[in-house]
Amino acid sequence: FPKLCGMTGTAATESKEFESIYKLRVTVVPTNKRMIRKDESDVVFRAATGKWQAVLVELSRMHKTGRPVLVGTTSVEQSDALSEQLKEIGIPHE
Repeated sequence: FPKLCGMTGTAATESKEFESIYKLRVTVVPTNKRMIRKDESDVVFRAATGKWQAVLVELSRMHKTGRPVLVGTTSVEQSDALSEQLKEIGIPHE
């Protein structure tokens, strides 16, 4: 292609890689409006069970307020396990 472009929220942090591997320049375009999202600190868990328990607590809290939530997992098995846990605590989901 004579021209290549795209948008992503993570290219700026990998700009050196884009330059060295792909010979592509990364240009950061400032947002049109000021950011209102509150960035929280990362939470790290020693074991997966603690992580999924925290996910269930947060989903339960969101469900009580009526807020829809999109949950991403890295495998079908994780999605199935989470679905079973959500059923056990009575949270409807798709």
